[in-house]
Amino acid sequence: MEDLSRYKYKSLLITGLATFLGTLDSSIVNVSLPTISREMGASVDLVGWIILSYAIAVISFLMVFGAVAEKKGYQISYVYGFLIFALGSLLCGLSSNIYFLIAMRGFQGIGAALLIAVGPALLTRTFPENERGRGLSMIAMVVSTGLMLGPPLGGFLIALAGWRWIFFVNLPFAILGIYFTKRYIADFPITSPDRKISLPGAATLSLALLILMAALSLFSRHILSESALAALSVISVLAFGMFFYFEGKPHTRLIGLEIFRNRVFTFSGSAMFLVFVSLSSVTVLLPFYLEQVHRYDPEEVGLILMILPLCGLFMAPLAGYLADKIQARIISTLGVLLMLAGILLVRRLDDHSTLMQIITALLFVGLGMGLFSTPNTSSIMGAAKKTQLGSASGILATIRSLGLAIGVSLAIAIFGYYQNLHLKTGADKLSSFIAAYREVYLIILFFAVGAIILSLIRGRNIQSETKEKP
Repeated sequence: MEDLSRYKYKSLLITGLATFLGTLDSSIVNVSLPTISREMGASVDLVGWIILSYAIAVISFLMVFGAVAEKKGYQISYVYGFLIFALGSLLCGLSSNIYFLIAMRGFQGIGAALLIAVGPALLTRTFPENERGRGLSMIAMVVSTGLMLGPPLGGFLIALAGWRWIFFVNLPFAILGIYFTKRYIADFPITSPDRKISLPGAATLSLALLILMAALSLFSRHILSESALAALSVISVLAFGMFFYFEGKPHTRLIGLEIFRNRVFTFSGSAMFLVFVSLSSVTVLLPFYLEQVHRYDPEEVGLILMILPLCGLFMAPLAGYLADKIQARIISTLGVLLMLAGILLVRRLDDHSTLMQIITALLFVGLGMGLFSTPNTSSIMGAAKKTQLGSASGILATIRSLGLAIGVSLAIAIFGYYQNLHLKTGADKLSSFIAAYREVYLIILFFAVGAIILSLIRGRNIQSETKEKP
């Protein structure tokens, strides 16, 4: 096998820049929504599509772009990713109406999907197995940094120059990304140049994910009725069925189902999905709890929630180091156990809880997430063959994004159902809020327990076992 370790720090630089750009953009835009709503005269539901169109585009194309990167090369994915992201950012900043802005956010999301889809694959190919955890932990640190910097930087830019600059600020980073890609990995070998990309497989997969994401997002915002949700879910299932039909035939398959026959890959990916469902349920409801129950100002809520990315920043190097020394399943399982303890503490919060109790609960969730992510990602990528790395990277990013989206939709739907149920019994708003809030986390606990079981029984990484044999 060709030694590609000479590319490891160059690939880390490019992947880190792409990851920083994506996480900064996702966190910085949230701050601008009230300002955009006011200046463009758009409703809150309509402005919410600025986030949704981006997320739907990203999730719809991740797995397809992962497969394309194996055929065309990671460098092509990054060049076009940075280029489309930059053009999308420019057009977002120049938007004159809300509908054009929403459309351009979707276009920007296509660029983001190209950037996100291949990072773990590139690092896995360039970092030796005994250093892979440390390489991936650096990216985890970049994610935490982008999430932390986004809100304060967004507030500063809006106050100083207006909301359009939260998009214009992406341009220099994207230009740098194109320059570094062309300079440092222009000659990076293509994994599978003879690979055929199945258009039917790509089309049915993107359609299935697009419909699923749109349906969940609309339903969680009470825009879609239950019957319409059921109808769209059936269409999505049919599209997934067509995708698996095409995947079963050698001449039409996009990814190849054999990757899911690897127990480590499948169980680790399933554990990741459940963990991100659990995490997003915490992050979507806790701001409402802090504002409506304890009357914290939005600025104070932002500072409290910064505990989560701070924990990720703190834990990433340790998790990466441990992932290179100890079996990933042990470290990942300990991480989910910490998360479970944190969710239990979050569920116990009420109107009498102190700030220290809130911080303690978030510390457990954040530290657990930080301890889980890097070893689990390393385990997933280490289980894939060299020719599957691009697809594995796309699948990993799709699992993460779907987990976040489904967790938000699920938490909001369950919370709304139980809150209305308690209000109908004559309970006041505060007690109804607390009761519904606790029902959500009771259900989410089962997701965390499922993640613990899957993480623990995934088995040892096959590649690791091979290398340990004399």
